[in-house]
Amino acid sequence: MSKQLRASREEILECQVMWEPDSKKNTQMDRFRAAVGAACGLVLENYDDLYHWSVESYPDFWAEFWKFSGIVFSRMYDEVVDTSKGIADVPAWFKGSRLNYAENLLRHKENDRVALYAAREGKEEIVKVTFEELRQQVALFAAAMRKMGVKQGDRVVGYLPNGVHAVEAMLAAASIGAIWSSTSPDFGVNGVLDRFSQIQPKLIFSVEAVVYNGKEYSHMDKLQRVVKGLPDLKKVVLIPYIASKEKIDISKIPNSVFLDEFLATRKGEQAPQLEFEQLPFSHPLFVMFSSGTTGAPKCMVHSAGGTLIQHLKEHVLHGNMGSGDIMLYYTTVGWMMWNWMVSALATGAAVVLYDGSPLVPTPNVLWDLVDRIGKGAKASEESVSRRAPPAPGVGCKTGCSGDGVDTSVKGRCRAQHWGIHRVGASPRWPSEPHGKRIVLLLSAVPWSLLGPVTRLLQNAPAGV
Repeated sequence: MSKQLRASREEILECQVMWEPDSKKNTQMDRFRAAVGAACGLVLENYDDLYHWSVESYPDFWAEFWKFSGIVFSRMYDEVVDTSKGIADVPAWFKGSRLNYAENLLRHKENDRVALYAAREGKEEIVKVTFEELRQQVALFAAAMRKMGVKQGDRVVGYLPNGVHAVEAMLAAASIGAIWSSTSPDFGVNGVLDRFSQIQPKLIFSVEAVVYNGKEYSHMDKLQRVVKGLPDLKKVVLIPYIASKEKIDISKIPNSVFLDEFLATRKGEQAPQLEFEQLPFSHPLFVMFSSGTTGAPKCMVHSAGGTLIQHLKEHVLHGNMGSGDIMLYYTTVGWMMWNWMVSALATGAAVVLYDGSPLVPTPNVLWDLVDRIGKGAKASEESVSRRAPPAPGVGCKTGCSGDGVDTSVKGRCRAQHWGIHRVGASPRWPSEPHGKRIVLLLSAVPWSLLGPVTRLLQNAPAGV
């Protein structure tokens, strides 16, 4: 036997079980299995039974999940899909239905519950935005967009860091029926124009500068050149991000205005009310782009209904997420995972937005952020609840995809009670008996960089 084969066998023998499912089956997936069985008169004993049924009877699967997920709509669909049509015909899904993506993300009425946590490199403060505050801000953004003439089908874009204003602008555009697309500040001018010039946006949001890896990068020259290359723009909204507006010169950018001026209401005007245009299931929501490695980036249009129900399926069934959970995904607004992450709001979960390097000032940045948010969420929950407080710590489940996870990292996670799961075709998250989890997905962080994260072993609070 070769040394390599012997070493592989020894490694397999040394592997330990990192997690086993709760025998109580206290998950959204299992509740859905039971609901399907009752509604359809089926005997579905386990996940595999549910999976095979979903493939063989996919219209019924989607109909049952529509009900289970509680999608908000103003008109019910006439049929799920015409199964006589082939995939090449692009059959219409949920024909006849009317809904709004933003309405579904903002539907949760626990007004004081945090919807967004926002943190930035070099800043100690964690900004918290409740669901009620988010609704109010989206209403302001949407009213300002309508005032300047944004309507259904218009394109609104962001050249923005991963922060609160990106979420607010996107949801406002979606509430109107405008189409959102975004790139992050690390994109060069050509990369932005290769994308945005194809969709001819009417409105763009951006910032004057960003900080990454301990260094400040001015954004003004790039923004000026991008705006020059987008002749259909009617308005450029500049969000002061690093400096105050008094220190920012926007005179060289045509049709530009600062965010506070864009959102301003006339004296005596009542605060705008949030309105949600009721749109067909297939109405365009997002335009995303291919990487551009084989030529110019290709536009990919994603529908409002399709995005909503697919993301809900992944977050609810596979992620087992719900009200009280917290989602952190290290991403930028230029990656489709940002759109996916923000959709977690539809479950009632909070979303963590982090802008900056994950390695500055130390490789513990994301772990420290989880720790701080977890303690804050626990303290907030205990302060408003008369029930017995939850167990020490806040449950955290980490997920990974892409590179395999080094076994030493798995071991350190296990030693500190961090569940670690590979996100694949059908990830199944364990339930949390105390109802509070932070779901930290780290596929964007090379696992080789997490090897030396000794804090995971030494200082993480038990139960996290």
